[in-house]
Amino acid sequence: MNIRPSIALALAAAGLAAGCASDPKSAAAPAPGATDGAALYLRVCSVCHGENGDARSRAAPALAKPPRDFTRPEAARDLSREYMIAIVRDGRPHSPMVARESRLTQAQVEAVVDYIRATFMKVPPQPTAR
Repeated sequence: MNIRPSIALALAAAGLAAGCASDPKSAAAPAPGATDGAALYLRVCSVCHGENGDARSRAAPALAKPPRDFTRPEAARDLSREYMIAIVRDGRPHSPMVARESRLTQAQVEAVVDYIRATFMKVPPQPTAR
């Protein structure tokens, strides 16, 4: 079978996007105790959101809706920490953003959200209530 390179690339990207969006258990889940936000982001989130949080990823062109660009000023303005935690945990209906509650513990969700906010959105960490 002879497939033009552009078609083969599109098929590969669609397969990658479908794999990460439709079956969140398809990749190996992080260790239950691992709460390194940077490592979690690279393993779970960067395939769609890009290594630099700018939505420039291999999967982005094949997604039905573009992933969030965390480096844009609107992200810091519009996304509270609580909202981001809920989206990572529960997913976002009618979008490629699937729930991660079956793959990540609450501590892992918070760690990856805090990493995104500090690294890409440049939002200082919020003090925790005692």
